[in-house]
Amino acid sequence: MANETIEIIRKRRSVRSYLDKPIPEEDLKQIIECGVLAPSARNKQNWHFTVITNKEVIDEINRLALEGMEKLGIQKDAGYHLFFHAPVVVIMSSVIEGYSEMNCGCALENMAIAAKSLGIDSCIVGQSRYMYQQDNVNEVNRFLKIPDGYQHDASICFGYCEGDSPEVKPRREGIVDYIR
Repeated sequence: MANETIEIIRKRRSVRSYLDKPIPEEDLKQIIECGVLAPSARNKQNWHFTVITNKEVIDEINRLALEGMEKLGIQKDAGYHLFFHAPVVVIMSSVIEGYSEMNCGCALENMAIAAKSLGIDSCIVGQSRYMYQQDNVNEVNRFLKIPDGYQHDASICFGYCEGDSPEVKPRREGIVDYIR
């Protein structure tokens, strides 16, 4: 018997080319709600979701991150876009303590699976952290409405895949042991 949730997980891929097509507001709200419903250590829920649909803001985050990467000597091809021109970007931030990164990872994956179930693709992006290689970190946080005491964890972008969905990449062998 097929399980719809497992099939969605099997079909979800990191998409790096998006159509210039907005995501319906109701779908976006459902995706974010699934992130908020993710588990968190000791149920602290000490995360924050900055949902961005403004193309100019997405492009500015891209510019800041690429500038930060350049300062660190990380080179990217001309025209590289951190979020692959997706119409939605969510910046995850949290109070950095204990398991905050794992908590945000659970929220990111919940959102990715929820999006796929709605026919919307995604890509989790860690490179957004490079936007913090600026002198004005507090201004970056204010710009992104990140609350005081919170720090950037990761990002995820959402949109509709341009072209065919990526193929499944081979999985490594020998990475699972069972003790029974």
